[in-house]
Order: sequence, then structure tokens, then C-alpha cells
Amino acid sequence: MEVRNQLPPVYAKTARRQLPKQSERSSKYPPFSVLLDYTVSAFQIASISMSKLACLFCALCVVLQSPRAFADIAAIHAGSLPQEVAVLNSLKDATELEPYARSWTQNWKYPVAKTEAAARLGVDLASLNSAVKAHPDNAELLLLTGLVAHYAYNVDLPGSHDTSLAALAAAERLDKADFRAPWFRATLLCQTTQLAAGADQFLAIENGNPWERLPAAFWADYMECATLAKMPAHALRAEDHLEKLHAPATDMRTALADANRKRSNPFDPTKEYAQKDVWEYEKVANQTSFTSTSCGLRMHVQSGWAVDRLELAKGSCVADFSTGPYNDTPSKMRPSILVMVQQPVENETLDDYVKRLSSKGGFVPFTPSRCPADRCVAITGTKPGAYGTSGDGRALMLIFERDQPEFPGLAFESPSQPSPPAGGAGMAYYRPSQTQQRIPGKLYYVVLLDTAASIEEPAMKDFEFFLQQLTVE
Repeated sequence: MEVRNQLPPVYAKTARRQLPKQSERSSKYPPFSVLLDYTVSAFQIASISMSKLACLFCALCVVLQSPRAFADIAAIHAGSLPQEVAVLNSLKDATELEPYARSWTQNWKYPVAKTEAAARLGVDLASLNSAVKAHPDNAELLLLTGLVAHYAYNVDLPGSHDTSLAALAAAERLDKADFRAPWFRATLLCQTTQLAAGADQFLAIENGNPWERLPAAFWADYMECATLAKMPAHALRAEDHLEKLHAPATDMRTALADANRKRSNPFDPTKEYAQKDVWEYEKVANQTSFTSTSCGLRMHVQSGWAVDRLELAKGSCVADFSTGPYNDTPSKMRPSILVMVQQPVENETLDDYVKRLSSKGGFVPFTPSRCPADRCVAITGTKPGAYGTSGDGRALMLIFERDQPEFPGLAFESPSQPSPPAGGAGMAYYRPSQTQQRIPGKLYYVVLLDTAASIEEPAMKDFEFFLQQLTVE
């Protein structure tokens, strides 16, 4: 695959706590795109870095050291626990220590000394482990044990990480419909270098449950994890869920929401953006994906295709690919697939836009294999003799509109895993990446195939592949 002006990977900077040792832890011809006339000059936007993060956010350490309004321990049903003094005392103790031990920090500044918290949680965990032996089928007890072991892990008690995971796995086996064990496990994993696995677990829980039936504490944990996993749109949606659940405002929630909003640079319709500031790419096997939050789309191209233009200029996006080449006497021809994204002019409807694009040449309707929106206009036209001995020119255009989504970029986000620390111990650091905001409001999309009649059959296959793989917000 030829990629011109290759887009460098964007790395972000954060810190994650490293897991303990294993013993303890587990050329083409001109297209019909004469409709467009864009000139792009490089514009380099200075990268924005954030402070190192220890635990969750060192930059937010004051917030993190404040008591939280939402408690995971509150999700434990005390009435379903064995009504034994040691178990109930452990529940009470964990409730008191949760504000301090719910996450690990190098900067312990709490009213309870860390050594005291460790000692108390160690006693609690021993009591709960004994109770589990006597009541192995009590799912509530196993959930409590998993949480207490998590908090013990955050004050550096050996073996507690594995104890937490084992207890939560046992609870999940007893009741697979209960989302609490996966939730507690996700929160733990998000506080280690298994961040991506934890974020994936949160996404799985979200997909399997109506959001309004999940408690505020879940969404608070989800919001923290999504922030660290470089999923700002997901974090902001979690914040929106908290608001709709009428959850009380907290310093943590406000700080995280502000941090995620600042990771999106405002869109400037007068700028000609540098390619790397608008487009991200990823190559997997024989395909390469190109994603632009600004343009609200993700495209997949096959190995061997060439990238001729990737632009955001004059308020519009242009992506132009050469497919093929295909044998054709006397030369090899490369069909063109072009994508254009624009805001409508004032009071312009989609039908008006289509008329403007198709004002030259005779176009007739055709039925596309896929429409990425509720309604698409599909038209095709022929330009006799456009390519000489290669035949007439053939153009197919698919045109549709999309309104601005509530959380732009959400469809393109997936958890990011920090790189492991040097030497395999300590903190893992990376930088939260900046993205460009989506072009605001309603957008019109054009997907255009330009080919010679002599290679129309393989060109159509390329066009079908492109449409099937296209994601538009």
C-alpha cells in the first residue's frame, strides 16, 4: 500500500501502575472531482502534552484525595452476606477505608496512615477469606472479598491482586447475569497496566445493560477508565449519564469532564490543516483504515491502493484513493474513489446539493449496495470517449447527509493500552492525544467512483468493498 505523506502515530502521555511480578500477579486520470478545487498548505498544530499521571491523575491529585460521592462498596447487599461479626466488621471497615484505598497513589495524604490502612485491610481480607471457605456459594461474600482485596492491592499487600480476581471470578460463576463482578474487575484492571482489558470489560457491561439501570458508581468508574484509555467521547457520555441520573456533582467528575473536553481542539473553518492533525491510520493485514473525527468517518482501503489526497481545507474534507491498477491496453488504469465532506450552504437541502453536483452531464439513478444513512441519493453518469482507447468515463456518486452526533468521535474510539515501562517495572507513561473537533452541524457526504468503461467491472468491486467498510457518524 502506498501512503503518501505518511501519518505519524500519535502517542499520548499518562501513567499506569505496573502489575507486580508474575509470582504475585497474575496516477491516475483526473476524476469527476473537477467539482472540487482545493489547495492545501501544511499547518502544524503544536502538540499538547499533559503532566505525568500516577495512579489515575497526578495533575488531579487533590481531587483524587477527596472523598468520592459514589462508593463501589455501596453496591454490596449487606443483607445477603453471612450475618457474622467478622464479615460485617470487614464490610464496615472497607466502607471507611474505601475513600482512601479505592485507587493507588504515590502521594498518600489521608487522615488514615497508609500503614494503618494496610494493616486493617489485611485483617479484613483474612477474615473474609476464612468466611469464603465456610460459605463458598455466597456470591455477595465473594464480591465483598474481591473489593476488599482490590483496596488491599492499592496499599501494596502481596497477593491481593490475584485474590481479588479469583474472588470476582467465583462470584461471576455463581451469577452470570450480575454485572457487579465484571464491573469490579474492570475497575481493578483499569488501575493496572491491563488498562485496555479493563476498558473493554466496561464496554461489554454497557452493551449488555440499559444505561439507566447501571448505578452512578459504575459510571463514575467508567468515566475514569475511559479517560485513561483515551476515549474522551465515552468519558463525556458517562458524565452525561451521571447528570441524567441526577448524581450529585463532584470535583472529580467536573475535573475529568473538563480534561476530556480540552482534548478536542476547536474546529476552524478558515484553516488548512496538516494531514497528521486530522487523519489517523492503522494498517492491519492487507487493509489500512483512515479515520478522521473532524470529518466524521472511517474508511478502509486495500493493499496496493494509493492515497493521493487526504485533506481538510476551506472547511471541507477530501480523501482520494487510486485502486487497481488493472490491465488495459495500452496502459494500466487506476480507478479513483473520492470522498468529500462539506457543510451545506445556507438553506440548502440534500436535493439542492445533489442538483448542484450533477448540473453538468446526464446522470441517472442507480441502486447502491449500501447506504450509510437513512437516505442516500445514488446517481451515475457517462462521459463518452473520456479515456480514449480505454473507453468512456463512468462516474457513480453516492450522496447522503448526517446530523452531528451527540458525542462526536464515539464510534471511532477504542481502548488504548499504554506501553510497558522500561525494564518491565514501575510506571507506564504515554500522552493523551489531541483531536480536532468534528465539523459542526449537518454534513453532506459524497462518495464518488471514477473509472474507465474498460475496467468498470473490477472498479465496481472496489467501490462495493469501500462502501461496505465505510463508517460514518
